[in-house]
Amino acid sequence: MHHRPMPFAITYIVQSFQKQGKKLVADQPHKMKTAESAVTGARRLVDKKAGVVAYSVGHDPEVDLTEEPKILFKAGQLPPELAGED
Repeated sequence: MHHRPMPFAITYIVQSFQKQGKKLVADQPHKMKTAESAVTGARRLVDKKAGVVAYSVGHDPEVDLTEEPKILFKAGQLPPELAGED
């Protein structure tokens, strides 16, 4: 039996949000190479955006399994599904 404890690939993403009136609108997400670069990139956007989150997602293409995103950093105004997570 083939069992892999870790996902095949981890993607690191920085997602920022801007206010348009009363609405919070997602900007284009940015893929980063490491967790550290994702957190650094997110921190740079804190003063420029309404909200920002950096997260990682593991994916195993062999079994087409995607893990739940793991929040690495968050700040500012975020959609409810992101604001409540720790």
